Formats: sequence, C-alpha cells, structure tokens
Amino acid sequence: MTRWSGVTGAERVHVVRALLARPLLHRRGVHTRTVEMARTHQTELQAWFEHHLGWQLRVERDRVRLFKAPGNVRRQGSDAPTARQCALFCLVLAVLEDCGAQTVISELAEKIEVVSRTHPSLRRFDATVSRERRDLVLMVRLLCRLRVLVSTLDTVVTQEDEQDYIRGIGDALYDVDHRTAALMLSTSVSPSLTTGPQELLIATGTDRMISEGRALHHAVMRRLVDDPVVYFDDLPSDQREYFLGHMQELIQALRAGLGARVEVRAEGAAIVDEELTDLEFPKTSAASFAALVLAERLFHEVVDAPDRTGWIGTTRLLELSSEVAADLAKTMTTINQKPVDGEHTWQAAAPILIGLDLICEVPGGILIRPALARFRDPSGRGPRTEKPGLMLFGLDDLQTSPTDDPTLEEPSDDILT
Repeated sequence: MTRWSGVTGAERVHVVRALLARPLLHRRGVHTRTVEMARTHQTELQAWFEHHLGWQLRVERDRVRLFKAPGNVRRQGSDAPTARQCALFCLVLAVLEDCGAQTVISELAEKIEVVSRTHPSLRRFDATVSRERRDLVLMVRLLCRLRVLVSTLDTVVTQEDEQDYIRGIGDALYDVDHRTAALMLSTSVSPSLTTGPQELLIATGTDRMISEGRALHHAVMRRLVDDPVVYFDDLPSDQREYFLGHMQELIQALRAGLGARVEVRAEGAAIVDEELTDLEFPKTSAASFAALVLAERLFHEVVDAPDRTGWIGTTRLLELSSEVAADLAKTMTTINQKPVDGEHTWQAAAPILIGLDLICEVPGGILIRPALARFRDPSGRGPRTEKPGLMLFGLDDLQTSPTDDPTLEEPSDDILT
C-alpha cells in the first residue's frame, strides 16, 4: 500500500494509534478531533485496517468503531476483568435493549437476575450478594468510560450513589446511548449462533473467503499490534514461516501505520511503544513488589551464567526467592497474608511474572524470556518500577538481530504524530 507521509500521514497514524488503544471513540470528550480526522481519512483508514489486519472500521458522525478480534487471547493485563465481570458486562449490554432512555443500576440488576434464572447455562446473578453488586458496578463504570452509559449527575455524586448501591442502600441513574451499545459487539456472527468461543474471533465474514497468505498476514499482524512481545517459538509454524519470509513487508507496514519503533531480534519482534503495547508491573501489593525485585535477580542470574540458556532450576530458584524474601522482610511482615519466606515469596511473585510473559514454567524450573531484561537496572540501584526507555529485549550480547536490512531502521519523522 502507498506509504503515508506529511501532515496527512501524521493524521492517519494518529487515528490508527488511537483506535488500537481504544477501538470505540466518541466525538464527545477528548476524542473530538480524532473522530474528525477519522471522517476525513475514512477510505484510507478502512483500507489499511482491512488489508493488514482484516478488521472492519465503521465511521459515523459521532462515533468511530474498530471491530477488532485479538490475535492472542491468552494475553491479559493485570487489571483485566475477571471471567465473572466479563459475563456481567455482556449481560448488561443484553438487557439494555429492553431499557428506555434512562436506567438505574437496580433495574439492570433485576433484568440480569431474570435472564440468569431463565438460562440454565448461566450462573445465577444474586443482587443480595455484595461481591455481585460490586462486580456489576465495575462493569457499569466500564460502560460509562465507553459512553454506552452516561452519568446524568455530577461524577462525584454518581460514584457516591454507586457505593451506596454496593452497600445496599442506594442507586445510581444513567442515560443510555443505545446506538453506542449496538456497536459494542465486534463479531460478525451472533454469539448465540456459534458452536464455540473460537468462532467469535473471526472479525469479518470475508475471513472465510480470503487467501491463505492474506489470512496469515492478518494473524501475524494482529499478534504484533496486540502483544508486547511476539516470540517466534510461540507462533504456529505457518505463522512463523510467514513472518520470517515477509518480515520487511510486515515491519514497514507497522512503522508506517503506527509511527512506532519496531525491534526485531532472533527470538521475536516487539513494537516498542508505551502507549500501544507496553505493560507495567502492577504496583499495588507486596506481591507485585516482590515480583519486580525477583525479576532483577533472575535477569542477573541469566547474564552471569556461562551458558546463558535462560533456564533456572527449582533449587536455585528457591535460593533466589529466599534472598529476595530476606530483603523484603526488612520492610514487610507478610506477603499475601503469609510469612515472608522464600517459598511464599515465589508463590506470590510467580503468577505476576508468568502473567506478564516474562518467565514460563518448564519441567524442573523456569525459563527466562528475553523481555524480562527490560526491567533490569543498569545502574545497580534496584529494579525499574516505571516503563523503561529501553529495547524490550534488553542486552545486545544476549540477543542478535536476524537481519541487517537497512529498511528496518527508524521510521522517518513525517509519519510520526
């Protein structure tokens, strides 16, 4: 496709980035100018998303909706909703069809309760349970951020009302944007007509009719724009072969369309961009801090090893966790409500490191993934807690680039926002 450049190209890149970060944009609020740009460049943007990702883009006067399907359903951020919350999110959208121009949380709860009772495959919603009310409020707030529901009162007052509902002593009132609600479903097939979850990942009806090569192009590009790091070993063999055989085309498309830096190494590829793909460590618990400190120890363990295989055995892993625990015990007495020792420190830190795809469990120990190097501290003052301005794969002497092609240099300034 034609390379974007100049002011026109910068505007298109701005819209692409905005939609990848937030697939539903509304004219009201901070996205007013972005929606206007999307309308101006509608044809070119629709062609770019369809050609490279197989995703449909709908541009309306007040809304822009990118109907995207994930390339990798395993990835979840630390703040991802639980399975129960996701179910409630979908149920709220379903019952909103029967609501008028306004609704209150208690009405939504009543309707969800009825639906869950009449469908035996659904777990029953019980509005008398505080946990259930809290999860419902969290999903209502998410729908407010998406502007499906709009607070009719002052924000502070509405939040107080939501807390009153959780406590069982109040309610909260919202306007319903039925048009935005109708745009939430991003599959071409109704969920009730599918035989399983995998069918919901088909973004458009044309996916079944495109060539095998185009389908591979879409699959690889979806992984690249969704995941912080794409490791070649994680890709199916056909996708891995396609990436290696079409690397220049893929990287040029990413850099031109996203205005982002792309790093390619022997192990895989990553878009190095804090707004689009970077994930931060969670910072709200002793477990998250333990994971961050342990990440630093694990990195240096690999760097200092003669073979640098990235494998650390169970015995050594417990020793490193015990060293971390000894440091943590100076400032905290418990971790996940358990004593701060090596075993409990590892049990608390492991899910976070695995969830961020920085390590993976293998027989007899763990395998360090290259992206863990991004959280090291070259100064020796301790692990990084913010998004570092480093290459995601870390040290040059640990990983080597599979190509010296000059076309993989930094993009020109004329396509950056």
